[in-house]
Amino acid sequence: MNHFTLTAILVSKDAIRFTPAGIPVMHCQLEHSGQANEVGVARKIEMSVEALAIGPIQKDLERMDLGAQAVFEGFLAPKTLRNQRLVFHITHIQLKS
Repeated sequence: MNHFTLTAILVSKDAIRFTPAGIPVMHCQLEHSGQANEVGVARKIEMSVEALAIGPIQKDLERMDLGAQAVFEGFLAPKTLRNQRLVFHITHIQLKS
């Protein structure tokens, strides 16, 4: 199963573009800072993640303010067939209050 959940801050978002089929797509950059437990030891994690929202979820991303924190859910997939760099595909957003 390919399921990824990340609590992060929205730090940038691109203009909406559309696929050839007319589906809206929005690319964004997320930043996460926190800790993870690895072999019983707390490990500090700071990372930036390239992400995108396709279809109806794009509207939720579009409405978010930069600097907003949320729990993002989705999956990881290669950027393209030729570029195997992973991109986080967002399928659900839950704003943190």
